[in-house]
Amino acid sequence: MFKESDNTKKDSKSVGNIYDRIFRENAPAIFIPLIELQLNIEILKYESLEFKMSKNLEREVDFLYKIYDKQGKQSILHLESQTKNNPEMLARMQEYHGLIYRRHKMPIRHIVVFLGKRKSTMKSSLSPNLIFTGFDMINITEIDSDQLISSQIPEVVVMALLGDFKKDQVERILNSILKKLKSLTDSEEKLTKYINQLVILARIRNLEKIIIEKLENMPISYNVEKDSLYLRGLQKGRAEAAWKMFKAGNSIEIISTTLELTIEQVKAYIDKFEVN
Repeated sequence: MFKESDNTKKDSKSVGNIYDRIFRENAPAIFIPLIELQLNIEILKYESLEFKMSKNLEREVDFLYKIYDKQGKQSILHLESQTKNNPEMLARMQEYHGLIYRRHKMPIRHIVVFLGKRKSTMKSSLSPNLIFTGFDMINITEIDSDQLISSQIPEVVVMALLGDFKKDQVERILNSILKKLKSLTDSEEKLTKYINQLVILARIRNLEKIIIEKLENMPISYNVEKDSLYLRGLQKGRAEAAWKMFKAGNSIEIISTTLELTIEQVKAYIDKFEVN
């Protein structure tokens, strides 16, 4: 059996590069008239566009133009040339479409010019169920919170905090969520996990303070002092307090005692504020 040598591969690649160079140099003169003739597209004027693909993609687009028709409408013309049949060509063009649209937000016309000896066997269109035409939207804030609380799935119940309820219903909704979570969990560990998730989600709705105050007065295991964001805020508050006390003339020892900080912590906070 004939095995392609490394030299053959290199030669083939170099020839491909020569073809690419020729087409790139002559693309407007070759392809624009060809496209107008074969596809009945009237192009009043065009301008070449640079488009850099992500490094993890196999190759760059061949040609990309912004074109103007006689009515002055603008669109994108994406052009690829192929000397061999590529079974992945349709998928590749679909990938290019998403990337190009994301950059230019314009209608795009994709054209492949096949230069091979034999007839192209590449598919050029997707079946309707494979065509991207948009996406469905689920807006959590429009779903009634009581509906989410009625779920038997704890993760869904937690999402009720982001659902649709009035401001004066926060306490009722929280009580209902906690009551339902208790009924759905069989261990304190699981309940604590969902309560922690609840506190994190509360930050999205600026309800964290209310939630934490409520939780601190309930016989549950959530400990606000172990929350990383709480500790970060507490640390920042103490740092600012230490600096203000120092500027007011208090000694490092008094600041240390008052704020329950070590001497080293007080010095570090003061140094930080002085630098800034």
